Amino acid sequence: MNTISSKKLVTMFIVLLVNIGTALADSASNTVVIINKDNTNKLSAEDIQAIFLGKKKSFPDGTPAVPVQLGEGSPGYDDFTRQYLHKSDSQVRAYWSQLVFTGRATPPRMVTSDADMLNLIAHNPNLIGYLPKNEIDASVRSIEP
Repeated sequence: MNTISSKKLVTMFIVLLVNIGTALADSASNTVVIINKDNTNKLSAEDIQAIFLGKKKSFPDGTPAVPVQLGEGSPGYDDFTRQYLHKSDSQVRAYWSQLVFTGRATPPRMVTSDADMLNLIAHNPNLIGYLPKNEIDASVRSIEP
Protein backbone atom coordinates (compact mmCIF):
# COMPACT_ATOMS: atom_id res chain seq x y z
CA MET A 1 0.00 0.00 0.00
CA ASN A 2 1.32 3.41 -0.93
CA THR A 3 1.45 5.94 1.84
CA ILE A 4 2.32 9.58 1.52
CA SER A 5 4.89 10.79 3.97
CA SER A 6 3.85 13.60 6.29
CA LYS A 7 6.57 15.83 4.82
CA LYS A 8 5.22 15.30 1.31
CA LEU A 9 1.67 15.89 2.53
CA VAL A 10 2.66 19.18 4.20
CA THR A 11 4.43 20.30 1.01
CA MET A 12 1.35 19.53 -1.10
CA PHE A 13 -0.86 21.40 1.38
CA ILE A 14 1.39 24.48 1.25
CA VAL A 15 1.36 24.46 -2.58
CA LEU A 16 -2.44 24.23 -2.51
CA LEU A 17 -2.71 27.18 -0.10
CA VAL A 18 -0.38 29.31 -2.22
CA ASN A 19 -2.43 28.57 -5.34
CA ILE A 20 -5.70 29.41 -3.58
CA GLY A 21 -4.21 32.63 -2.21
CA THR A 22 -2.99 33.67 -5.67
CA ALA A 23 -6.40 32.97 -7.21
CA LEU A 24 -8.17 34.98 -4.52
CA ALA A 25 -5.76 37.91 -4.91
CA ASP A 26 -6.36 37.93 -8.66
CA SER A 27 -10.14 37.89 -8.25
CA ALA A 28 -10.24 40.62 -5.60
CA SER A 29 -9.41 43.63 -7.72
CA ASN A 30 -8.65 46.97 -6.19
CA THR A 31 -9.29 48.84 -9.47
CA VAL A 32 -12.68 50.21 -10.49
CA VAL A 33 -13.89 51.84 -13.68
CA ILE A 34 -14.96 55.46 -13.25
CA ILE A 35 -17.05 57.96 -15.18
CA ASN A 36 -18.13 61.52 -14.51
CA LYS A 37 -20.66 61.77 -11.65
CA ASP A 38 -23.24 63.30 -14.04
CA ASN A 39 -22.94 60.43 -16.53
CA THR A 40 -25.91 58.16 -15.85
CA ASN A 41 -24.96 55.34 -18.22
CA LYS A 42 -24.86 51.77 -16.97
CA LEU A 43 -22.08 49.67 -18.45
CA SER A 44 -21.52 45.95 -18.61
CA ALA A 45 -18.08 44.36 -18.49
CA GLU A 46 -18.43 43.80 -22.25
CA ASP A 47 -19.17 47.51 -22.82
CA ILE A 48 -16.09 48.51 -20.83
CA GLN A 49 -13.88 46.08 -22.72
CA ALA A 50 -15.23 47.23 -26.10
CA ILE A 51 -14.67 50.92 -25.26
CA PHE A 52 -11.10 50.38 -24.06
CA LEU A 53 -10.25 48.19 -27.06
CA GLY A 54 -11.59 50.77 -29.53
CA LYS A 55 -14.47 48.58 -30.68
CA LYS A 56 -17.15 50.88 -29.28
CA LYS A 57 -17.06 54.67 -29.47
CA SER A 58 -20.12 55.65 -27.44
CA PHE A 59 -21.94 55.03 -24.20
CA PRO A 60 -25.29 53.18 -24.32
CA ASP A 61 -27.16 56.52 -24.51
CA GLY A 62 -25.26 57.47 -27.69
CA THR A 63 -22.93 60.10 -26.22
CA PRO A 64 -19.23 59.74 -27.10
CA ALA A 65 -17.16 57.50 -24.83
CA VAL A 66 -13.49 58.45 -24.68
CA PRO A 67 -11.25 56.04 -22.75
CA VAL A 68 -8.37 57.29 -20.62
CA GLN A 69 -5.77 54.94 -19.18
CA LEU A 70 -2.96 55.05 -16.65
CA GLY A 71 0.62 54.64 -17.84
CA GLU A 72 1.76 51.17 -18.82
CA GLY A 73 3.36 49.31 -15.96
CA SER A 74 1.49 51.13 -13.20
CA PRO A 75 -0.29 48.83 -10.73
CA GLY A 76 -3.68 50.23 -11.78
CA TYR A 77 -2.94 49.64 -15.46
CA ASP A 78 -1.86 46.05 -14.92
CA ASP A 79 -4.86 45.33 -12.70
CA PHE A 80 -7.28 46.92 -15.20
CA THR A 81 -5.94 45.12 -18.27
CA ARG A 82 -6.04 41.78 -16.47
CA GLN A 83 -9.50 42.23 -14.92
CA TYR A 84 -11.43 44.08 -17.63
CA LEU A 85 -9.56 43.43 -20.88
CA HIS A 86 -8.50 39.88 -19.99
CA LYS A 87 -5.09 40.56 -21.51
CA SER A 88 -1.53 40.98 -20.31
CA ASP A 89 0.40 44.21 -20.77
CA SER A 90 2.28 42.77 -23.76
CA GLN A 91 -0.96 41.53 -25.36
CA VAL A 92 -2.53 45.00 -25.06
CA ARG A 93 0.56 46.65 -26.59
CA ALA A 94 0.56 44.16 -29.48
CA TYR A 95 -3.18 44.69 -30.02
CA TRP A 96 -2.82 48.47 -30.23
CA SER A 97 0.32 48.30 -32.35
CA GLN A 98 -1.58 46.34 -34.97
CA LEU A 99 -4.60 48.69 -34.96
CA VAL A 100 -2.46 51.82 -35.10
CA PHE A 101 -0.26 50.38 -37.88
CA THR A 102 -3.31 49.58 -40.01
CA GLY A 103 -4.95 52.92 -39.21
CA ARG A 104 -8.08 51.33 -37.77
CA ALA A 105 -8.01 52.92 -34.32
CA THR A 106 -6.20 55.18 -31.88
CA PRO A 107 -5.26 53.89 -28.42
CA PRO A 108 -6.77 55.45 -25.30
CA ARG A 109 -5.31 58.70 -24.05
CA MET A 110 -2.70 58.06 -21.38
CA VAL A 111 -2.27 59.96 -18.12
CA THR A 112 0.69 59.73 -15.77
CA SER A 113 -0.99 59.84 -12.37
CA ASP A 114 -4.10 58.91 -10.44
CA ALA A 115 -4.70 62.62 -9.73
CA ASP A 116 -4.65 63.45 -13.45
CA MET A 117 -7.12 60.63 -14.14
CA LEU A 118 -9.48 61.81 -11.40
CA ASN A 119 -9.33 65.44 -12.55
CA LEU A 120 -9.97 64.61 -16.21
CA ILE A 121 -12.92 62.30 -15.53
CA ALA A 122 -14.43 64.74 -13.00
CA HIS A 123 -14.46 67.54 -15.59
CA ASN A 124 -15.63 65.69 -18.72
CA PRO A 125 -18.77 63.54 -18.93
CA ASN A 126 -17.52 61.81 -22.10
CA LEU A 127 -14.45 60.27 -20.48
CA ILE A 128 -14.15 56.84 -18.92
CA GLY A 129 -11.16 55.65 -16.92
CA TYR A 130 -10.17 53.62 -13.90
CA LEU A 131 -8.48 54.07 -10.54
CA PRO A 132 -7.78 52.16 -7.34
CA LYS A 133 -10.90 52.20 -5.15
CA ASN A 134 -9.16 54.25 -2.47
CA GLU A 135 -8.35 57.06 -4.96
CA ILE A 136 -11.89 57.94 -6.06
CA ASP A 137 -14.00 60.72 -4.57
CA ALA A 138 -17.47 62.24 -5.04
CA SER A 139 -16.47 63.97 -8.31
CA VAL A 140 -16.71 60.65 -10.16
CA ARG A 141 -18.92 57.59 -10.16
CA SER A 142 -17.58 54.07 -10.04
CA ILE A 143 -18.93 51.36 -12.31
CA GLU A 144 -18.71 47.82 -11.01
CA PRO A 145 -20.32 45.51 -13.58
